[in-house]
Amino acid sequence: MIALLDKAPLGVAVRISRIDWNAMSDDEGRRLREFGLMEGCEITPLHRGSIFSRDPLALTIGRMKVIIRSNQAAAIEIEPVAA
Repeated sequence: MIALLDKAPLGVAVRISRIDWNAMSDDEGRRLREFGLMEGCEITPLHRGSIFSRDPLALTIGRMKVIIRSNQAAAIEIEPVAA
């Protein structure tokens, strides 16, 4: 079963297993890469926008907090971090 970042539980660390770079613009992909978002990276979803739109999604990458849009999060496959 494929799990996507836009549906990930908040406050739980996950690992990025795959990113569909074709699902976003070149500028969006470049920005996410500059933040360090890539396969194998551990991230933690922190909170979502409003109760109605769930956009944007705040997450941590290492010690940095980043906000991405839900359509970008939907292009990122995740897996649990092994304990």
